[in-house]
Amino acid sequence: MPHRLPALLRRALRGKRPPAATAVVGVMLAAMPFPAAFAQEREPSGVSTTREPVPPAETVVEIRIHGNLSLPDAEVIALTGVTVGDAAGPDLEETARQRLEASGRFETVDVRRRYRSLSATDQIALVIVVRERPGARFSNPVMRALADVGRRLMVAPIVDHREGYGVAYGALTSFVDTFGPGGRLSVPATWGGHKRIALEMETPIRGPVIDRLWAGGSRGRRRHPYFDVDVDRARFAVAAQRRLPRGFRMTGEAAWEEVRFAGRSDRFVRAAAYLDYGDYRETPAGARRNTVVVRTGIERLAIEGGAGSIMRPRLDARAYRAAGGQAVLAARFFFAGAPAPLPPYERALLGGSPAAGGTLRGSRAGVAVGDRIAAASVELRLPITSVLSEGRIGLRLFYDTAAVYDADRPIRKARFREGAGVGVFFLPPRFGFPMSIDVAGDPDGGVRAHVSAGFGF
Repeated sequence: MPHRLPALLRRALRGKRPPAATAVVGVMLAAMPFPAAFAQEREPSGVSTTREPVPPAETVVEIRIHGNLSLPDAEVIALTGVTVGDAAGPDLEETARQRLEASGRFETVDVRRRYRSLSATDQIALVIVVRERPGARFSNPVMRALADVGRRLMVAPIVDHREGYGVAYGALTSFVDTFGPGGRLSVPATWGGHKRIALEMETPIRGPVIDRLWAGGSRGRRRHPYFDVDVDRARFAVAAQRRLPRGFRMTGEAAWEEVRFAGRSDRFVRAAAYLDYGDYRETPAGARRNTVVVRTGIERLAIEGGAGSIMRPRLDARAYRAAGGQAVLAARFFFAGAPAPLPPYERALLGGSPAAGGTLRGSRAGVAVGDRIAAASVELRLPITSVLSEGRIGLRLFYDTAAVYDADRPIRKARFREGAGVGVFFLPPRFGFPMSIDVAGDPDGGVRAHVSAGFGF
């Protein structure tokens, strides 16, 4: 029986030396492939030679694309370099992600591996989630860059009337999200009453000390309403902000300026620190109720070649109180001091409407100047339209008092002027120019109308 030959051969070899014929037969049998039964019989007892089954190789059987808008699925798949039927190695997702990012056509890329079913673990579905860049449909990187610029570009008109300065007109060109979400790069430019061009950048920062950074440079010319002389000013400034608990905000600013005025040229450094409570920005209608807004700070002016620096304290406090229905009672106090005489172009101006940066209705803007200024006003604002309407129209009754005086004079000896009257304000819908008209009289019997409109920068 052939299956007993190996055993017989072993017994023969353990005995006497086999004859030559037996040795030849043994060599031939040893070289022959034995059936599994022979192999199992040759292995020592208790040892198994059964091998673990090799799992089948993973294969890409489907590719799914999500998030693409302008690029078809086939083009996104072609950029991955992966096709159906490819082996799904351990580096498949990372390789596909790197290829998509290297194309420059996506802002974010996420590649995931999914099994087609719980049983068919060798069949892989590759799921790709992308977010396209603007102009992703362009394969040319220059065209993509131009498309991205077009998406971020915003242009707004500037029409601003300031009493004493006239009308300024121009445009504000901005590139949003330039330095990340919430950042911007702006180029405002105006002509007319205020000739000015500037380059400004602003961006939020995640840091332990500051959370917003601003920097800008500008050059402009403006006619001084009191001296009737052109003021040429070049300025570069940086500012940083930090939000504090309970609605407070700290702002620090440093500026390098050069001013040409009436044949003189001054260079100086301006440094300031402000502490704000509430939203310091104001609308012509003053759409606030039952709130307080305060800005207090100090400014340091160091003129090149001057005797020393000048410290200028500032305080601007505003309060708004509901007075029944839509009516609001608003009050404001403003003070800016100086311990020493200021350059003429830095002195405070008296007169004009607060809606246009003035301090005293009933007197023309720039009726007087001084090193220091103190001003107060009270208004009763009566909106006519509903708070739910897109545009708001209302009336206001007001009383103003203000004084400018020299640095060597105490406030009790300052001459305060007064003005009282009635006005109308218009706050347009989302797009439009705010406008206000105030008619005020002074104790001497003079009457003056103040018109402010538009918005500047």
